[in-house]
Amino acid sequence: MFGHDAFAAHGISTFGDLKYPKNFTHFDYVNPDAPKGGKVRFGVEGGFNSLNNFILKGIPASSLSYLYDSLTEGSDDEISARYALVADDIRLAPDRSSIEFHLNKNARFHDGVAITADDVVFTFNKLITDGHPSYKMAFRDVLSAKKINPHSVKFTFKPKHNRDLPLLVASLPVLPEHYYKNLDFPKTSLEPPLGSGAYRIKEVKPNRSITYERIKNYWAKDLPVNRGRYNFDEITYDYYRDNNVLIEAFKAQKYDFRQENVARNWANAYNIEAIKSGEIIKREIRHSLPAPMQTFVLNLRREKFQNKALRQAMTYAFDFEWLRQHIFYGSYERTQSYFANSDFGSKKFLLPKSSGDGFNRDNLIKARQILLDASYEYLDGKLLDPKTKQKIFVEFLIDQQAFEMIVAPFVQNLNKLGIESKLRFVEENQYQTRVNNFDFDVITGMFGQATIPGDELFAYFHSSQKDIKGGRNLLGLDDVVVDELVTKISRVHKKNELKILTKKLDQHLLENYYTIPQWHNNTYRILYRDIFAFPTIKPKYSLAVDSWWVKK
Repeated sequence: MFGHDAFAAHGISTFGDLKYPKNFTHFDYVNPDAPKGGKVRFGVEGGFNSLNNFILKGIPASSLSYLYDSLTEGSDDEISARYALVADDIRLAPDRSSIEFHLNKNARFHDGVAITADDVVFTFNKLITDGHPSYKMAFRDVLSAKKINPHSVKFTFKPKHNRDLPLLVASLPVLPEHYYKNLDFPKTSLEPPLGSGAYRIKEVKPNRSITYERIKNYWAKDLPVNRGRYNFDEITYDYYRDNNVLIEAFKAQKYDFRQENVARNWANAYNIEAIKSGEIIKREIRHSLPAPMQTFVLNLRREKFQNKALRQAMTYAFDFEWLRQHIFYGSYERTQSYFANSDFGSKKFLLPKSSGDGFNRDNLIKARQILLDASYEYLDGKLLDPKTKQKIFVEFLIDQQAFEMIVAPFVQNLNKLGIESKLRFVEENQYQTRVNNFDFDVITGMFGQATIPGDELFAYFHSSQKDIKGGRNLLGLDDVVVDELVTKISRVHKKNELKILTKKLDQHLLENYYTIPQWHNNTYRILYRDIFAFPTIKPKYSLAVDSWWVKK
């Protein structure tokens, strides 16, 4: 069945160093005897119009991943590792040229139909042909996916494939061919789909709420990767039109858990009796995750942003220190690297710093000189492009009102430089459509980092991705140095060599001012009604809410 030169395993990791042995019974950060039961509610800002989270169109409802089991399941307390779920045996060829999965013969969809190799092959082909463009990118080095027998499937890779490919393939969700083969897959739908995971959809109110119910006879409930998890009987996500309404609803205890990402709200919005009495718990939990690069994304497809001097001048005009003192209540660190809070960053580049007095005078003087040295000119106080002699205009596109007070001072500073700037607020659906079509000047983007940097960098920065609508190269970056580095990073197999490459990439991206880095926080700021109980051990890389349970 499997090749004799391959090794069998219960799990797979990037560098072959699994934490959990073959006979492990549960993850360390769960309570294997956690009681099942209870109903919980979460709050979400915005709306949704689709129950298909695998395609580009539409805004999918929250947590649709509850519905689907993958070939393997990730661990939250180690770096880049996955363990058997739908696949109960994983065999990676010694030369990493292929990977084979033997499927658990107990694996079932919610309608009782067995999960087979045909479903795995169908899913792979469907996602790369009709799914979100990110799937085609992620699996670009897969040569073929073939059924060996009803319970075995083999993926063969192209030579010089990316290092993360075995893990990416191992994380493939499995969709039911018998359900999807007669449906128009790329079309948005509000029909609850057939899955195989721990939950099914119980009720849908478009743009208002979605409720999941736990499947009592879930086929994988006693597998090591699931024991102690998925303890709530019902999970409802209620949607609210904006963040202010969301906060007030939480304070009124209309839902049970909130993660607060706005420092001003964390400092001021929760001085309420329910917290003083202990009905609601407010706490910060430190984590070990690499900080994502949250940044102002400059759309390099716009000719004006091709000039490094303009990008550098705009960076000098952004006054983080004033924001930290007046808007962020002293919290957040300035993000100085694409690999912040990790060992992979360069640490040789420093962004401009202000006194925080709100005038930013020295930096604006430097910015103006940078522009003049690059042959920009002024007419009636407005900056003119050195090539076209047209006025420079910059629009910031946002879909969250909380960002208005952050972007507004930046806009003021740019206007002082003669860069005519304004803020445009649009609703979520329009925002997503414009971002998917790269129809923007500047947005706030998030380049999340894996615990071991790899193929996500190819998606973010390789020139081959810049024209793929809905793709992750939001910048439209087209740089031969970056292309070479991200390709090498995705293929290197030694950690010390990887660090050398990521530091070079980091330095190059920063020195070219391709984005304007914002800030990060190394803690989870959470509030929750005092109805939850938790395992003793917390994982390093996640809140792992799916390991919580409702107190009796």
